[in-house]
Amino acid sequence: MEMDLSEFARRAAVTDRARDQDAGLRIALYGVAGEAGSVVSEAKKWFREGGPSPGLADRVQEELGDLLWYVAAVANRVGLDLNAVVEENLLKTAQIWAETVPPPSRYDEGWPPEQSFPRQMRVRFVEDTSGRFPVVRMEPLGELAVRVAKERKRKQLGDTLNDNSYVDDGYRYHDVLHLAHAAVLGWSPVLRALMGAKRKDTSLETDRVEDGARAIAIEEGIAVFVFNYLEPDGFLENDDRLSWELLKHVRRTVRGLEVEDQPPVAWEHAYLQAFAVFRTLRQARGGTVDIDLDAQELRVVGAAGEAIGNS
Repeated sequence: MEMDLSEFARRAAVTDRARDQDAGLRIALYGVAGEAGSVVSEAKKWFREGGPSPGLADRVQEELGDLLWYVAAVANRVGLDLNAVVEENLLKTAQIWAETVPPPSRYDEGWPPEQSFPRQMRVRFVEDTSGRFPVVRMEPLGELAVRVAKERKRKQLGDTLNDNSYVDDGYRYHDVLHLAHAAVLGWSPVLRALMGAKRKDTSLETDRVEDGARAIAIEEGIAVFVFNYLEPDGFLENDDRLSWELLKHVRRTVRGLEVEDQPPVAWEHAYLQAFAVFRTLRQARGGTVDIDLDAQELRVVGAAGEAIGNS
């Protein structure tokens, strides 16, 4: 007999004898934990004995059934529809494990060129070790250099950075995260501010909200969080996936901004590329990076050679 999960939860509620709401919820939650442990216990016998023992499937089926009953009890107690829970979960997992990055965003569509990102950019990271701490400056090259000189009256993108840390962790190269945001997502209020590409309109809403101080602070906060989150594992040196917890946190942080429509796979693609570039720049003590918004890619195209101040 086929049965959907909502019908299962409805029929399970008939046998839920706890009348007190809080006590019933606690019992159901304890039941979820207990029955999950029972399923694991049965699996332990499989691993210990080197294969399935007689009757294992029947025992696991019973434990899974009890687990589902308690899951249904929790859903009933908090007013959730299990069918909706499952649909949302399948949508989430499809997003997490998607392999295809959506086409380039068009957040700049309709804006004049001077208020938009160039579709291709090139920058050079130059490290200077002549002082007490190594520092890095990011220099625009080619057409981007001309534009920055005109808009910002500078020959450098942003400030000269050190790690601002007790340890040399390479944070001075963290601007690659902003470049990756621009390349893959078409979004970076930080980079817009550095190059003088804020979008001005008569209502001031885009400039105020999307390109304003709060959006800039949000992006910088995300960069710090992602950097610190991935540092203990070598900045993705041996990984080709990001954890769902990290991606979920990042997407929650940008709620209310235009970039909230970007799926997890786009953020993952951005950070995998960003930290591949970061590791190369850090090891080479500088280098030149191409940023292509149409191809949604950034890559190192040449090492900087001997860093300033190196003997």
